Amino acid sequence: MDQERPTLEVYDLGRIDFVKALDLQRQYHRRVIDGAQDDVLLVCSHEPVITCGTSTLDEHIYSSADEITQSGASVVKVERGGSVTYHGPEQAIIYPIINLHHHRTDVGWYMRSLEEVAIRTLSSYGISGIRVPGKTGVWLDENSKIAFSGVRISRWCTLHGLSLTVLPCADKFRLINPCGLGDITITSIAERTSSPPSVQDVSARLMTDFVEVFGYVR
Repeated sequence: MDQERPTLEVYDLGRIDFVKALDLQRQYHRRVIDGAQDDVLLVCSHEPVITCGTSTLDEHIYSSADEITQSGASVVKVERGGSVTYHGPEQAIIYPIINLHHHRTDVGWYMRSLEEVAIRTLSSYGISGIRVPGKTGVWLDENSKIAFSGVRISRWCTLHGLSLTVLPCADKFRLINPCGLGDITITSIAERTSSPPSVQDVSARLMTDFVEVFGYVR
């Protein structure tokens, strides 16, 4: 840690269009880099959208543009790492815009810390999340993925983040090759517990766990 850690501003955006949320991220990113404000955490869910990271190949998208439109989703290319994934109202999503000089300037540490947030949140619902060596995100076993992480770090300030699947949406992931990983199972909290929480409840839990994992005082 290079200096005293700043406070964290948390904004719950509710259900918001992905492009609008991305624009907000970029605005806050510039302000955090310039030292105009402290770290920011955006919490939200999205209208259905397929996002294509920098590693996306044409063959990672199984469906035609018309099929995707008919499913109710849009397609957006983004600057984060990783391949293609789906975001929608079934997920609780966090976008940290934080200056890693106030934490650790270590990409691996940051990715594992994001995963730890999801693992703690899952634990509060009686679900054991794990890491799979060589893969990002959080899994329930080596083939069942429940949380997705993809980031961009510019001047040691972060963009994008983590999504945790709360409600079933495996049908949306069939339009794509999730993260370029092939035939994996997409699962959700609702499918793994007898008392499924709402997306709003999980979002609130993610906020709390993020603050604890990253050591903020609020």
